[in-house]
Amino acid sequence: MPYVTSDMTTAMRTNVKALFMKGLTEMADQNNNWQKIATVIPSDSDKEEYNWLGATPPMEEWIDERKLRGLRPYSYTLTNQDWESTLEINRNAFEDNKLGHIPMRVKGLVRSYFRRVALDVFSKLDGGAADLATFDAGYFFKTDRTIADSGTINNLITGDYSESEDQVRAGLAAAVVLMMGYKDDWGNALGLMPDTVVCSPSMYILIKQAIHVPGVAGTTRAEAEFVKNIVVSPWIDGAVTTWYLLCTTEEVKPIIFQERKKPEVTSLDKPDDRDVFMRKTLFYGIDARFTVGYGDPRTAVQIVNS
Repeated sequence: MPYVTSDMTTAMRTNVKALFMKGLTEMADQNNNWQKIATVIPSDSDKEEYNWLGATPPMEEWIDERKLRGLRPYSYTLTNQDWESTLEINRNAFEDNKLGHIPMRVKGLVRSYFRRVALDVFSKLDGGAADLATFDAGYFFKTDRTIADSGTINNLITGDYSESEDQVRAGLAAAVVLMMGYKDDWGNALGLMPDTVVCSPSMYILIKQAIHVPGVAGTTRAEAEFVKNIVVSPWIDGAVTTWYLLCTTEEVKPIIFQERKKPEVTSLDKPDDRDVFMRKTLFYGIDARFTVGYGDPRTAVQIVNS
């Protein structure tokens, strides 16, 4: 009779799945910063088209007949990607009953998933001035975008905005004025209200100090009205002095997280599997399908320190 039986590996497989699902639930609240800037959009195919971004028509008085407005001539497609993370376990660990490390390693798989998602979401902001991957086929951050009849949209400002509290407040004021002046595809004011700052760890304390009155605990400056949240992320890793002002209250946030398949556990661990036979190795892994893209560039401003 083999030391490692099908009953043993079946039990282990069930345990790994249970530990993984438990970890997903427990860690979700600790790893949800990315959801503050990204809208989760379910996908039911290998790719999804977003030709409706920026196309919501204005409400107008009904005179005679409805005004029919089709979708704008933009083609924006996000193709789902496959992701995986895999554990190798030596068969001897089963035979010698040395499996106490398994729960920790399964939790590591959970963290690996959340870190990958956060990395992709926040990296989209960092790459927004160089990634030709928006619905209007331009860079997400640029100074001279026009969307139909919107007029010029500038969502990239450069200046001395990151080295002192006064500079941060100046950058914040400039970004607020820009965003609140953006117009829709028909030339009407969007009325966007910025609410979130995203920054690197090196900028967090300075930005937080900049919106509080010195010497008065809990008292904020007028600029704080536009900073309901400060999202600090180690994945903002382009220029550490670059930061972002976002509007996250629209139907679609600045970043899109397109989810085709939630993470699930798979295994290659039966006693007669080839790798178990040839290499004395059992495999437990997770896989998921998703991708990350851009929403409407009018919901974000990049502030670059010159």
